[in-house]
Amino acid sequence: MDSFIPSSYCNDVSTAVNNTVTTYMDKLASIWGECGYDDISIGQRCEAVKQHVQKLFEEMLEEEQENKDLFVTKIEQHLEEISELRKDLNMEISVPEFENLPLCNIERTLRHQLGECRKIKESLACRLADLQRKEKMLCDDLGIEPQTGFTDQFPTEQRLDDFENYIKERDIEKQRLMHLYQESKSAIIAIMTELAIAPTQEFERLVCGKDAAFRPTRENMAALNQLHQRLEQQLEDGKAQVAELREKLTQLWDRLREDYGHRENFLSTYRGHSSATLEALKDEVKRCEVLKRQNIKRFVEEIREELKHLWDKCLISEDERVQFRPYYSECFTADLLELHELEVQKLKSHYDQNDEIFQLAYQRQELWDKMLELENRANDPDRLFHNRGGQLLIEEKERKLIQKDLPKVEKELMKYVSLYEKRHKKPFKIHGQPVSDVINSQWTLHKEHKEEEKKAKKFARDRLLDVESKMGSQLRAPKRKNTPGTPLLGSHKLRKVAGIERAATLGNITRPIQQTVVPRINFPGVGTNNDTEASNMTTYTDFQNNLLPTSDGATACTSDALACGTSGSVKPTRDMQKLCGHRSLPP
Repeated sequence: MDSFIPSSYCNDVSTAVNNTVTTYMDKLASIWGECGYDDISIGQRCEAVKQHVQKLFEEMLEEEQENKDLFVTKIEQHLEEISELRKDLNMEISVPEFENLPLCNIERTLRHQLGECRKIKESLACRLADLQRKEKMLCDDLGIEPQTGFTDQFPTEQRLDDFENYIKERDIEKQRLMHLYQESKSAIIAIMTELAIAPTQEFERLVCGKDAAFRPTRENMAALNQLHQRLEQQLEDGKAQVAELREKLTQLWDRLREDYGHRENFLSTYRGHSSATLEALKDEVKRCEVLKRQNIKRFVEEIREELKHLWDKCLISEDERVQFRPYYSECFTADLLELHELEVQKLKSHYDQNDEIFQLAYQRQELWDKMLELENRANDPDRLFHNRGGQLLIEEKERKLIQKDLPKVEKELMKYVSLYEKRHKKPFKIHGQPVSDVINSQWTLHKEHKEEEKKAKKFARDRLLDVESKMGSQLRAPKRKNTPGTPLLGSHKLRKVAGIERAATLGNITRPIQQTVVPRINFPGVGTNNDTEASNMTTYTDFQNNLLPTSDGATACTSDALACGTSGSVKPTRDMQKLCGHRSLPP
């Protein structure tokens, strides 16, 4: 340690001490001489002075050595604490080289570094305490256990960051649950208000109370969800019951012909779906049921009319109608009325569930009827004389539109029918027959009628040619001029004369009528039309092509009749029809 103290300073101190000792020893020697001490006494006193000075230096040395040892001890303690902090904080603490530094400087440097480390540790400790406090509050609110990972060691900065993120996640979860709670609370209060009920249980009062009092624990959230679902189900049940009762009450009012003033007053008084409304509806239904039993016969007759309407609407066949035997019962009881009501409800449900099928079936029937109507018009020879306002062109456009729309409607209808059959595992019937069977038979019958019509026309032409060949060449009537004004002889009279003269000329030759009516099924089923069947429809061009033989035949008959003169007798119209062999196709 001598190297740390300048030598000149020590020499000066030593010189000063020596001078002081010399001065004071001289004074002591003078005093001792004046006192007359002998050499032994003076020697003893000099030895005492020597020992005293030596002891003083020894004490001073001992004290300074203790100070040195204290520095060393502090340095060791600082180093040890720094080492522990390095482990706790999991951070590197740099310690400078101390070989050429005094102990006091080393101690001061280490003490400063230790203070910085202590501040870091205290900061982490305060942060940990704050995070643990927040965690405890969140865990209490969420009903979960706090983490125990910081009991065995001091947390590092990274672990505290992770812990803080964990607490933030828990806080976000709490906010989410509280948001769900507030939404459920609002819905629950709204349902209770709509049902006109108040919270009675402790948990219900807790839910409807202040938000701060509710803890979003797993158990509370589960109970909240159950409460919400229970009230929703109660509301749905109440709505269903109220709707059912209102519908039933409306039917009873209609059957009882209840005054509309009473109806409006009752419905305006009891609104919503509260228990009071439900009880009032039940009481009103009971009152009307009593009146209904008193007028059971009238009710049965009215509901039978409604049932008949639904039968027609749902295309129920006569055989199916007969199967409902209560319809024909004359024993008017409440049970009979209930059976009718159940049947009406079943038919209403059947119609509502298959509304698409019925609507398409009605649409298809309209197209089918229009198609038959246009075909019958095409077979009417008089239509050329009544072609006012472009009627033939309009009919041709309608015919083409039907040829386009009818297959589409049938295809769409069959799609819904197929879905029904897959869902219910049974065919969809109209008038007691599957839809596909009805429509296929209808198209088959239509095709047969068309073929028979062609055969009938061919047969008539062949017979007419045979008659003309036997009677010689025919005389053709002069063509009429297309002059404006009213004709001398109306077209209907001309055709009548031609028909009478032809009947007189042909005698007993049988000729089928040209107009063939395809009978209509009460309501068609739906099938798939092909192009061949659709092409058999009579068009305006076909009518023009088939018109010439008929017109020529009529002209020939007229000429032959005129050639016979007045000597030939003309039979009445009924006889003429008999001679012409009037016949119709089977229905």
